[in-house]
Amino acid sequence: MKSKAKKSVKYSLATHAAEKMTPSRKAVRLCEKIADGRISGDSVVEQIKRSYGIGRRPNA
Repeated sequence: MKSKAKKSVKYSLATHAAEKMTPSRKAVRLCEKIADGRISGDSVVEQIKRSYGIGRRPNA
């Protein structure tokens, strides 16, 4: 992981720690992938939605 990406991940984790929140290991891995440019943010959102059984709402 690049230095800038590593700093972004560490900052995110520190922010979560300050709020007494603990992200899952899966969330940290996804954050690392985004920071490295290996996956897009949109793709991550879709993965998270699928894992919680949330689908796209039809246009009303």
